[in-house]
Amino acid sequence: MRLSIQRPFLQRLVVSAFILLSLVVARGIGKALPIPSGQNAGEREYQQGLQAMRNNDAAAAIRSFRRALISLPKSPEVHYSLGSAYLKSGDVDRAVIEFRKAIALKPDYAEAYFNMAVALERRNDLNGARTFYQYAVKLRPQWAEAHDGLGFVLAHNGDYSGAKSEFETAIKLKPELADAHFHLGTTLWLLKQYPEALEELKKSVTLNPSSASAHYYLGLAEQQQGHLDDAFQQFRDAAKLNPPSADLLSRLGEAFEQLNDLEDAITEFRKAVALEPQSAQAHNNLGLALVREGNADDAIPQFEAAVQDDPKFYVARNNLGLAYLQKALWDKAESVFRTLIQLNPDDAEAYYNLGVALKQEEHFDSAIESLNKAAQLASGLPEPHYLLGVIFWQQGKLRQAESELETAIRIQPDYARAHSILGSVLRQEGNLDAALKELQTAITLDPTYGGSHQELGMVWRQKGNLAEAQKEFQKASDLNKAKVNRLAATIATNRGEQDLRNGNLEAAIQQFRSAVKQSPDFARAHYELARALLAKGDRSGADAEFSKAHQLDPRLQAPSE
Repeated sequence: MRLSIQRPFLQRLVVSAFILLSLVVARGIGKALPIPSGQNAGEREYQQGLQAMRNNDAAAAIRSFRRALISLPKSPEVHYSLGSAYLKSGDVDRAVIEFRKAIALKPDYAEAYFNMAVALERRNDLNGARTFYQYAVKLRPQWAEAHDGLGFVLAHNGDYSGAKSEFETAIKLKPELADAHFHLGTTLWLLKQYPEALEELKKSVTLNPSSASAHYYLGLAEQQQGHLDDAFQQFRDAAKLNPPSADLLSRLGEAFEQLNDLEDAITEFRKAVALEPQSAQAHNNLGLALVREGNADDAIPQFEAAVQDDPKFYVARNNLGLAYLQKALWDKAESVFRTLIQLNPDDAEAYYNLGVALKQEEHFDSAIESLNKAAQLASGLPEPHYLLGVIFWQQGKLRQAESELETAIRIQPDYARAHSILGSVLRQEGNLDAALKELQTAITLDPTYGGSHQELGMVWRQKGNLAEAQKEFQKASDLNKAKVNRLAATIATNRGEQDLRNGNLEAAIQQFRSAVKQSPDFARAHYELARALLAKGDRSGADAEFSKAHQLDPRLQAPSE
């Protein structure tokens, strides 16, 4: 509930409907069977049709098979082959007609049942497809592809356990069937059997390394298991095999983000937006990365575009409101959160964030009303009570402030800022011993907050211990100075990154050096300085800065060669 930019659940990795799309494959059609010899003209046309099919010339095959039917109107094989040619050409309706004729003429024609299922699958008649796959499996129990096809439609109909069984049967019958491993992997994912899913997807890629889909979903699985480098490589491989989609570029961007390479992440997200400018998800992803970079100014238009493209994209609208709050655009934030409440009157977070905006606008009565509503909807969350306590404290309503802050601490005992403000309230009430206890607790939980040290110094001074008071005042001064320096270093780093993107290498290095001088423990500044030095050709200087960055933040790694 604290102010934080959110990704939608869809982007955390997968949702069921999204993964199900991975089950779609260009399923092969069954082979044609030879027809009895003796009817020379028809047989000749039929053989020519088969040759045309081998040459991937569906139009020529259709012409030959139709001519063959003049002499062989009762041949199930010719009807089946004509249906297969129609299916190959994309004429699903005519394909279905021919497969029905073939089955009527030969009721045990397993291949015709199989291709009929494929045709119905492409027509999105999954129930019909399931029926015909079941017939194919009954007629040919050892046909791995038929089991795979049946598993596919079962998965799409939500029968994941049944699908899993069919895929496992297909693999047992034909261990080298890459599609079955791929489908089993995605189904195991839906069943939340993540390690097993990862193994099956690895087998799928090994068996069919040219499948972009297999690489892509293996990347998702590696990402979910925390194998970020492996995930990144799989996304790269998928991009090489297929023209990148906006979704794939977004996944690459996320992989870069998780590797703390924001610059490359933003580059990939920008590519996704350029490829699909109407994609609300792509705009939202780019906005999130820009916020992480500290560039809320550029993030806001991305969230606005996401909401414009998809007015029902709830999370993007929430992110927009949070970005407005970060930029102190209180009236715009208020408008966004009021809209969110209209869309979902039971959204405690929207009421809380609305309360934040109203407080900043000094509409205190309305803020209190909104925060009370948030607390009512989400009684287990401390933030509404904390902010209510702050408002009452600022209004001089110390008893009410004390009550709300105590409630926040009761819900979350390690809420350092709540202990700090409660200490201030108790000091103003004259309860110095209780104030001392709360402020010392606040400092134990968060020794970096200067406000707690400042307030503790005031308590010591009121108690007559001037030496302890001076120590706390000095600590507060040092922490506040460091905070100002970190802010200046952040600004310099942002400017340096912009210079680096614009190709102004010397200016970028100057900004990064200024940043590390102002805030020596700022890992990001060291990392960006290292990247700039590396681009300049100063390998030893870059290595030293990469090492400092990694010591300060182990997530930051020097790029691989």
